[in-house]
Amino acid sequence: MSARLTWPRRLGYGVGDMGFNLFFTTASLFLLLFYTDVAGLAPSTAGWIMAAALIWDAVTDPAMGYLASRTRSRWGRYRPWILFGAVPLAASWALIFLPTGFTGVALALWALAAQMLFRTFYTIVSMPYVSLSAAMTTDSRERGVLAAIRMLSATAAGLGIALLTLPLVERLGGGDDALGFFRVALLYGLLATALLLMVFFTSREDPAAHEAPLPSAADMIRMLRSNRAFWLVSGSLLMASFGSTFFGKTLPYHLKYDGDRAALIGPALATITGCAFLAIPLWTVLMQRTSKRIVSLSGTGLAVLAYLLFYLADGALPAMFATLALLGIASGAAYLTFWAMLPDTVEYGEWQTGVRAEGIVFGLVSFVQKAALGIAVGLLGEVLTAIGYIANRPQPADTLADMRLVMLWVPVACSVAGAAFIFRYPLDAAMHAALVDDIGKRRAAGLEETAA
Repeated sequence: MSARLTWPRRLGYGVGDMGFNLFFTTASLFLLLFYTDVAGLAPSTAGWIMAAALIWDAVTDPAMGYLASRTRSRWGRYRPWILFGAVPLAASWALIFLPTGFTGVALALWALAAQMLFRTFYTIVSMPYVSLSAAMTTDSRERGVLAAIRMLSATAAGLGIALLTLPLVERLGGGDDALGFFRVALLYGLLATALLLMVFFTSREDPAAHEAPLPSAADMIRMLRSNRAFWLVSGSLLMASFGSTFFGKTLPYHLKYDGDRAALIGPALATITGCAFLAIPLWTVLMQRTSKRIVSLSGTGLAVLAYLLFYLADGALPAMFATLALLGIASGAAYLTFWAMLPDTVEYGEWQTGVRAEGIVFGLVSFVQKAALGIAVGLLGEVLTAIGYIANRPQPADTLADMRLVMLWVPVACSVAGAAFIFRYPLDAAMHAALVDDIGKRRAAGLEETAA
């Protein structure tokens, strides 16, 4: 069993997710709105540009996971990629918002090229980062602590992004939203670079996590094919990504055009992320006392209730914010349990097949997530077009009503489907500890045979 991690090491690793979310959450909350209402792209065009870039990101994730898991350096397998990729990642992020003056086809091509470049560097840095958690420790409870710190960092970033991004755009742009977004992108890129360098300098990889033989591509495929726990976690992530995209990306449009409440976009998004931040420590305690599966299913039930209540609130502000708070609490459970469950599937696969490959596990699950996000945002762009949305104009009553239906039924259906996957998840802390112990005995026996 791995030794307990020190708090500086836990915190140094966990704050990396704050850096990544300066990119990921900003793109998730505001990039579609930036493309349609600032840059001037049609919703369907903007949606499919984001979809293409996310799908490219998804396709490259397993390849990067495979490459990282086979890296050998004096810093380990994963840390060098974080060190050398942080600055190019920030630079490519700023290019997305660079005011070019392009219009029409030229604008669309620039947006696509900038997105593809950013997503490539995002893969290069993020895949080693998420894989690093499985290489720092093989203790399931330690991984739960790492997941909790990561999610607190991520939601803290999300809270700041939701509250500050649009005011910063206005302040730094002096009334020019295009310039404001570009300067905010530069600021976020600098902060993210500092946080990612902190990850490199504070984290270390546990040699015990690298004792398994270096796997071949065929070995990895064999391990994945039989790794039931991995596929169940991936299925739940697929559903969560799809549902959250339809709700979260439609919410700013709903607030901006239904009652002229654009000023509430930041507070509404901050309510979700702030309540997730506050709930994660409570969910962590419950997870330690019960199981990751119970916490995940509890969060899903709360999310379904929140979506229903949001629809029934019908725009009444106190009720609407109360339901967003409830959704944030539910989101905290989802964030926490997914990243606590996933590293454990590495040992589950190794126990079944003798093959350990955290890089490909994290790479493939990232493929699932980003492919789902890409397809969802592409479809959402088509849906907005189909229901009659036209940027920066008053929306017809039918369009506003259809937006509310989209924000209800797609997330509810996806939540129910995701819960069905998690209900069948086979691991708990005791079973995982037994797997790790058995794996250790097999390795020791193998070393004894080699020595003999």
